Amino acid sequence: MAKVSAQFGSWPSEITASMVAGQSIRFGSLLCSEGFVYWSESRPDEGGRSVIMRGCAGAGDGNAGDGPQMLLPAPYSARSGVHEYGGGEFLAVGDEIFFVNADDQDIYRFAPGDEPERVTSEPDLRFADFCYDPLSERLIAVGERKNKSDNHHYPENLLVSVALGGGNTGVITEVALGRDFYASPRLSPDGQTLAWLAWDLPDMPWEAAALYVASVYEDGSVGPSQLVAGGFGASVFQPEWSFAGDLYYISDASGWGNLYKWDGQTTDAVASMEADCGRPQWVFGVRSYALSESGEIAISAIQDGQSALKIVGDEGHVQTLDLDLTSVENIAPLRSLDGFGYAAIVTTDQNPAAIAFIDGGGADVDIIRHSADVSLDAGDISCARVIAFKGDEGDIVYGQYYPPANKSCAAPGGALPPAILGIHGGPSGMANRGFQWKVQYWTSRGFGFFDIDYSGSTGYGRAYRERLDGQWGVRDIADVICGGQHLIDAGLCDPKRLLVSGGSSGGYGVLMALARSDIFAAGACYYGISDLNQLLKFTHKFEGGYTYRLTGTTPEAHEAVLKERSPLTHISEIKSPLIVFQGLDDRVVPPAQSEMIVDGLRARGIAVEYHEFSGEGHGFRKADTIVTALEAEAAFYQKVF
Repeated sequence: MAKVSAQFGSWPSEITASMVAGQSIRFGSLLCSEGFVYWSESRPDEGGRSVIMRGCAGAGDGNAGDGPQMLLPAPYSARSGVHEYGGGEFLAVGDEIFFVNADDQDIYRFAPGDEPERVTSEPDLRFADFCYDPLSERLIAVGERKNKSDNHHYPENLLVSVALGGGNTGVITEVALGRDFYASPRLSPDGQTLAWLAWDLPDMPWEAAALYVASVYEDGSVGPSQLVAGGFGASVFQPEWSFAGDLYYISDASGWGNLYKWDGQTTDAVASMEADCGRPQWVFGVRSYALSESGEIAISAIQDGQSALKIVGDEGHVQTLDLDLTSVENIAPLRSLDGFGYAAIVTTDQNPAAIAFIDGGGADVDIIRHSADVSLDAGDISCARVIAFKGDEGDIVYGQYYPPANKSCAAPGGALPPAILGIHGGPSGMANRGFQWKVQYWTSRGFGFFDIDYSGSTGYGRAYRERLDGQWGVRDIADVICGGQHLIDAGLCDPKRLLVSGGSSGGYGVLMALARSDIFAAGACYYGISDLNQLLKFTHKFEGGYTYRLTGTTPEAHEAVLKERSPLTHISEIKSPLIVFQGLDDRVVPPAQSEMIVDGLRARGIAVEYHEFSGEGHGFRKADTIVTALEAEAAFYQKVF
């Protein structure tokens, strides 16, 4: 069939905004128990309600009656509010499930098919990241308690135990406190030792989280803590006890997030490699490796911008599995009817995120639950390739480039496509890998899409991430501008139709890039930061010290630097059209941040559109919101062109 000749950026596409929203199920926590895999998923068509699902290997969503089951009935929604970003919202123990209910932040319990029963009634306390203690019949969890003092708006973070029986159900006992933050309480197989992570302001967990252990006494109390690893310029991620009672964890002390083992006396490197096996702990419950009963370890590593699943065997031998997977996240060991393997959230170039079972030999990947039904022709799917270019300081910067793809359309000879340069949030995050519906929405219309991993991103070692220390709003913006110029110089986009889009700190990057350069024809800012001093004044506790490290300032001396790094200060330098999207319930970046930049641009006569959404927080969850925002962004670009 002959292709239709049409200008890049105007190709007709079967991927609609409604499809993107309807196909945007977001997977959350994942764990395994008693041969089943459990996970949470946020559903835009239910207003963003987060449900708990259960499935097993060999019973994918194509097998009627044997496929995944939705366990959590409406109106319950499993979502924790600890650190505002949440995660670690449920735990399966045998056939029983414990979860944090979104509306009241209390813990509930239920068996599949039964109505949930309330365990706690603590209006001033939020919970996350559980482990189960069978000897004392209790949960041990991260707690976040409202601070009732008039002198400090930050909550108190601690570890707590939640009684589950013996006439004391719901009784809360303090386990550990005194540190600014806690995460990952994990009990040893014999119940004798508790491990956890802790860190203090102004650090973030990926900067200084330290691993501690303490003895658990017969009465359930916890003894003095012992530092195992982390802190002092290194961070620890994901402590896990092996079946044999050894404590594993990932540390970036070497400059790379690698796996280590502590046997109670000594520490050994398990698999040293120049790859990042850790993840920035924005949410609880994230896992990048899984321990098997046999001693085999599956670990997801990011190397040179590419994700790979590796198996660590005897004596640290590492085998990279040859699987068609572009990302593997939240790995958990799973014993199925077919043998031992691993459950994980995976993506490929051709398919979006899915819950999958990877057999122990690594030969087969069995899909348990698709996040979306993909019925696209291969010619309509854009696959990313890694692009590396030099930043303005001569260092290599990476990104994922998706070219236009539509089997039915072709542009006139010699034409170049418009391109969107996407800036991820964080900024200590990374570009998504694999099939993303929103990216395909653009590429199927004849846009290129460049998802940049600017300096400061995760996945390239600690030194790459620390490039941004003291340089937020400077080096990352320089990388964005250099990345845009690279697209132009490489002939990958029309120089007059280069766009920039991002959310949260990525939205901040959009505003700063428009102020610092005139190579962008327009920008789309989703809940972005316009005034860093206001951000610091009103931000939540988890990120209460983040701005200081990123800008190289201190609580005693920061106002002048933050003012200079704020888009609002440079609003007179923004000349390109801008579209802004904001959730009215956003507690991370409040609406005032967007309103200030919009009002300032309107006062100068710059073309600006503003869309606000009630009931939306930091990141849009509702289908109607996703549709409205995406269609408005597309229409805005066409208007600009």
